[in-house]
Amino acid sequence: MKSGKVLVGLLLAGFLGAQTLQIEGPVSGFIFDESQRALRPIVGLPGAAYLGDAVVSELAWASTAPDGQRALVLKDGALFSVSGLKGPEPTWVPVAGVRIAPERAAWAEDGSVALIYNSASGTVQRVRGFNDLPLADDPIPLGDASALAVDRNGRIVAGTSDGVFLVDPSGPRPLLPGLRAISLAVAGTNLLVAAGNGEIWRIRDYAGEASAELLAAVEDPVGVALSQDQKYLLVAGRAERAVLIYELAARAVAARLVADAEPTTLARLGDADLWLVRTSSGPSDPLLVLKIRPEPAIWFVPAGKGE
Repeated sequence: MKSGKVLVGLLLAGFLGAQTLQIEGPVSGFIFDESQRALRPIVGLPGAAYLGDAVVSELAWASTAPDGQRALVLKDGALFSVSGLKGPEPTWVPVAGVRIAPERAAWAEDGSVALIYNSASGTVQRVRGFNDLPLADDPIPLGDASALAVDRNGRIVAGTSDGVFLVDPSGPRPLLPGLRAISLAVAGTNLLVAAGNGEIWRIRDYAGEASAELLAAVEDPVGVALSQDQKYLLVAGRAERAVLIYELAARAVAARLVADAEPTTLARLGDADLWLVRTSSGPSDPLLVLKIRPEPAIWFVPAGKGE
């Protein structure tokens, strides 16, 4: 019976993946366009980019890995891993063991592990095995999680109303008790926390001898990250309508990039130096994308010919 289900899933995956699309021009990354229920590429060079035609459509939900190599998509009530997004025929593989309807996802830095979360049940499932047959682990109850993170070893960090915790099999391990997290990000052995009170924390060796330090304070932060070389702290602030870049060694603001609209996120876009700063709420609402090299800048991405 189990082999039959796998065969049906693979046949279905082949059917779903039987679409042909040639993307013309360089691709910065892929985003889930909720208004079109589709994954669409950001095509073109910084400053002259646009949202291209859908590469995967008729989706209920989707989340793209930070390396841009794959996405998790929900279609017709089933969860799939879709890879080869830049190719003419993306490859679909069903994710086994899924017991929740995902509303949110968090990815490891290298895209090897993902978390899917459902707020109604307050549970999370860890998805692994993307290079073979992806499998979702048993659900873990978290309650109302305001922020989530996972590392390449599958360790889960959750921000709840009671604080920030490392989710350990023996029970939750407090990292920043009493602090409500808005955004979490894992960078190597560092955990970054943007709190609801505006505080930005770094926890060194969060899975071992955890040591927390306050790095900055930003009004109404919506996203936090470290640059790939871990020399710069990136914070997207909604109230300031800006992305602040801090030089960690000097503990000083190296750049303040004002955005045309309020930032809503800070998510990597395939390239280590590109970040999605604002998602689109409709055809007339452009995306905002941050580049940090060679010169930091924010540019907008119109819906373009994909409208």
